[in-house]
Amino acid sequence: MRVSTQMIFQSGLTSILGSQESLVKLRDQVSTQQRILQPSDDPAGAGTVLRLNEQLTTSEQYRNNGDSLKSRLGIAETTLSGMTDTLNSIRTLLVQANNGTNGPDDRDALAQQLEGLRDQLMDAMNTRDANGDYIFSGNEGGTPPYQLINGSYVYQGDQGKQQVQVAGAVAIDANFPGYDLFDNLAPTLSAVGTLTAGAGTVSTQVVDSGQFEAFYRANYDPNNAPGNTFSVTTVAGAPDSYQVTDSGGTVLASGNYVPGQAINFNGMDITLSGAAGAAADITLQPPVKDNILNALTSYAASLRDNSLTPDQRQAAAAAVQGGAQQTYDSVVGGQATIGGRVNVIDTLQSAAEAAEVNTKQTRADIAEVDIGEAVSKLAQQQTVMQAAYSGFHLVNSLSLFNYVN
Repeated sequence: MRVSTQMIFQSGLTSILGSQESLVKLRDQVSTQQRILQPSDDPAGAGTVLRLNEQLTTSEQYRNNGDSLKSRLGIAETTLSGMTDTLNSIRTLLVQANNGTNGPDDRDALAQQLEGLRDQLMDAMNTRDANGDYIFSGNEGGTPPYQLINGSYVYQGDQGKQQVQVAGAVAIDANFPGYDLFDNLAPTLSAVGTLTAGAGTVSTQVVDSGQFEAFYRANYDPNNAPGNTFSVTTVAGAPDSYQVTDSGGTVLASGNYVPGQAINFNGMDITLSGAAGAAADITLQPPVKDNILNALTSYAASLRDNSLTPDQRQAAAAAVQGGAQQTYDSVVGGQATIGGRVNVIDTLQSAAEAAEVNTKQTRADIAEVDIGEAVSKLAQQQTVMQAAYSGFHLVNSLSLFNYVN
């Protein structure tokens, strides 16, 4: 076959360009440490790498969401922790205030302290996060959740819950509507005694809340006020005796009567101070459902009201103590809920980090180059290209005239 000069040059050029292309590709693989430089290098592998990259990006976003959520929950947890301290102080003061020996000045001082603690609670309830949003306002982050309106502290947020996705199928509540924590509490149930015969005083105190609540729920009828009153009648004798009857005259309890000694009746201690012959009505009061801010305001006012009898003050103290206890329990429950949410986030983040390690290893096996093998091939390709240059020079030097010379 006759080989033309053009064919010699074209063949040499093709060989050199092919060697250069292979050399450049190996150089790029070594410098980037990536085996797949473009999808055509390994279409199936490139698709898998794209999918793994997407998984890693999504997993990282979930972990970032978790970090952000933990920060927000941390603010709420710190706030609720401070509120438990404040509520403990309030409960201690309420016990101190429920003392019949306190004079007007003592009660006024206690009222001032309770009002100061109330303001601390309100400030905590209106806590903002790093973005300036109120954390207890539900979806109304720009609105202070508790505002003083016409003399009452009223919740102005909503009950919306914001959720943050921290895993493919897991979204966690990021906020606590203040209504659920501070307002939506069980109503306070109470009973008030009124002396109807004889001398002395009458007082009531709930000593077994479970037993009293069961009795209250079984007997209180908002549509039948007379039926909510029970009578305690004491009779002189040897010994003195008492009877507790309902509005229909049915005897519900009876026993020996000692003035000043409590009569335990369905979770209540009913105490009459007068001699036998006295009588009193015990009336179940309508359930009261209000937040602790209003309860403290009302109780502070009762402490300053010198016209109230000791029994009335005691009833007021029992009511506000019940509200303070419920609020305390709710706040502590909120702290436990936050702890549970943080534990879930930590568990999911740990699992995500472990999965990311495996995913990155799989991606490296597919996409990354074996650096030792690549360097060896690069050296080999340099030798091949040098041979191509030498071969082209040798063939290009062949000429009949050169032979004749």
